[in-house]
Amino acid sequence: MQKIMVETNIFIYDLDENITFHDRCSKLLKNPECIFFTSTKNISEFFSVCSNLKFENGKVWQYYVDIRNNCNLLYPDEKSMDFFESLISTYKPSGNRFYDIEIVSIMLANNIREIATINKKDFQHIKEISLFEF
Repeated sequence: MQKIMVETNIFIYDLDENITFHDRCSKLLKNPECIFFTSTKNISEFFSVCSNLKFENGKVWQYYVDIRNNCNLLYPDEKSMDFFESLISTYKPSGNRFYDIEIVSIMLANNIREIATINKKDFQHIKEISLFEF
């Protein structure tokens, strides 16, 4: 079984049936060969994006319940903060890239090395992880 970190955009595109990437993301999340993980950072970002897109609240909440039932939820801790500091020193991010670094630090602290995302450019430069192809 592969341990895969799921980035926020996968959830958004799976939830929005009218988007180009919907079928691809939906298929990924049904892959029985994967164990899925996400972080509290991804959850807060999910709610923020859904709010900005004006998705119906009941649909968003039900999808959130599905995330909780089908993904292992990861939290920042002391170990992830050590990775966070190291990654900041190495990559010197700016702006929203700090959020990507935080997600990667939580991955590394939990021994997860692959991330599923549509926005590959956000993570492809980080050598400590790889992009999950789907």
